[in-house]
Amino acid sequence: MDTQHNRIKQQQQALQQQREALENAYGNFVEPHVNQWMEINTQILAEVPVTYSGFHYVSGWLLLTVLYCVWMRLKR
Repeated sequence: MDTQHNRIKQQQQALQQQREALENAYGNFVEPHVNQWMEINTQILAEVPVTYSGFHYVSGWLLLTVLYCVWMRLKR
């Protein structure tokens, strides 16, 4: 009975060690690569003029709306 109890305890300890190893693997191996990738992408994105593209998009729709209103007014 004691040997079975010890065996179960050892299995639980082994599972706990495996779980800790997997949790540490993320922190030690995966997280640094993710952080490095995020730093590279933020530097690349900082150089893209996002405000200009948004301005042109909104201006295009506004111009289209004004032209439609003028066309509808002249159509009467």
